[in-house]
Amino acid sequence: MAHVLDSCVLWVVEYRLDGRPRRWIRALPVVSPPHAMMLEELDELYGTRAALVDLRQASDEERVAFIRGEPPPVRAASGDQPTCS
Repeated sequence: MAHVLDSCVLWVVEYRLDGRPRRWIRALPVVSPPHAMMLEELDELYGTRAALVDLRQASDEERVAFIRGEPPPVRAASGDQPTCS
Protein backbone atom coordinates (compact mmCIF):
# COMPACT_ATOMS: atom_id res chain seq x y z
CA MET A 1 0.00 0.00 0.00
CA ALA A 2 2.89 2.38 0.72
CA HIS A 3 3.86 2.54 -2.98
CA VAL A 4 0.29 3.58 -3.87
CA LEU A 5 0.60 6.47 -1.43
CA ASP A 6 3.68 7.77 -3.24
CA SER A 7 1.38 9.45 -5.77
CA CYS A 8 -0.85 10.89 -3.03
CA VAL A 9 -0.64 13.42 -0.25
CA LEU A 10 -2.01 12.47 3.17
CA TRP A 11 -4.21 15.19 4.62
CA VAL A 12 -5.62 15.52 8.11
CA VAL A 13 -9.15 16.87 7.86
CA GLU A 14 -10.39 18.29 11.15
CA TYR A 15 -14.04 19.23 11.24
CA ARG A 16 -17.00 19.59 13.57
CA LEU A 17 -20.10 17.46 13.13
CA ASP A 18 -23.12 18.52 15.15
CA GLY A 19 -20.71 20.57 17.28
CA ARG A 20 -18.40 17.64 18.05
CA PRO A 21 -14.78 17.49 16.87
CA ARG A 22 -13.97 14.87 14.24
CA ARG A 23 -10.88 13.93 12.26
CA TRP A 24 -10.20 12.08 9.03
CA ILE A 25 -6.90 11.19 7.46
CA ARG A 26 -7.35 11.14 3.71
CA ALA A 27 -5.02 10.04 0.93
CA LEU A 28 -5.74 12.38 -1.95
CA PRO A 29 -4.18 12.76 -5.35
CA VAL A 30 -2.00 15.81 -5.66
CA VAL A 31 -4.58 18.59 -5.83
CA SER A 32 -3.72 22.19 -5.23
CA PRO A 33 -5.31 22.99 -2.78
CA PRO A 34 -7.74 20.28 -1.60
CA HIS A 35 -9.65 22.75 0.60
CA ALA A 36 -12.53 23.16 -1.88
CA MET A 37 -12.74 19.39 -2.40
CA MET A 38 -13.06 18.76 1.35
CA LEU A 39 -15.68 21.49 1.78
CA GLU A 40 -17.71 19.93 -1.03
CA GLU A 41 -17.40 16.42 0.41
CA LEU A 42 -18.43 17.52 3.91
CA ASP A 43 -21.40 19.37 2.42
CA GLU A 44 -22.46 16.31 0.37
CA LEU A 45 -22.18 13.99 3.38
CA TYR A 46 -23.48 16.18 6.21
CA GLY A 47 -24.86 19.44 4.80
CA THR A 48 -24.95 22.24 7.35
CA ARG A 49 -24.24 19.82 10.22
CA ALA A 50 -20.49 19.89 9.47
CA ALA A 51 -17.91 22.66 9.39
CA LEU A 52 -14.29 22.36 8.29
CA VAL A 53 -11.94 23.44 11.10
CA ASP A 54 -8.48 22.68 9.70
CA LEU A 55 -6.84 20.97 6.76
CA ARG A 56 -3.14 20.14 6.91
CA GLN A 57 -0.66 17.60 5.63
CA ALA A 58 -0.28 14.58 7.89
CA SER A 59 2.73 14.33 10.18
CA ASP A 60 5.11 11.37 9.89
CA GLU A 61 3.44 9.77 12.92
CA GLU A 62 -0.02 10.16 11.36
CA ARG A 63 1.26 8.78 8.06
CA VAL A 64 2.66 5.65 9.74
CA ALA A 65 -0.63 5.07 11.60
CA PHE A 66 -2.59 5.44 8.34
CA ILE A 67 -0.37 2.93 6.52
CA ARG A 68 -0.75 0.46 9.40
CA GLY A 69 -4.53 0.89 9.35
CA GLU A 70 -4.55 2.31 12.87
CA PRO A 71 -6.64 5.24 14.09
CA PRO A 72 -4.94 8.62 13.94
CA PRO A 73 -2.73 9.46 16.92
CA VAL A 74 -4.54 11.41 19.61
CA ARG A 75 -3.32 14.94 20.11
CA ALA A 76 -3.35 16.61 23.48
CA ALA A 77 -6.72 18.28 23.91
CA SER A 78 -6.48 22.06 24.02
CA GLY A 79 -9.48 24.25 23.44
CA ASP A 80 -11.36 23.22 20.31
CA GLN A 81 -8.63 20.89 19.04
CA PRO A 82 -10.17 17.58 17.93
CA THR A 83 -8.67 14.40 19.32
CA CYS A 84 -10.04 11.81 16.90
CA SER A 85 -13.29 10.61 15.40
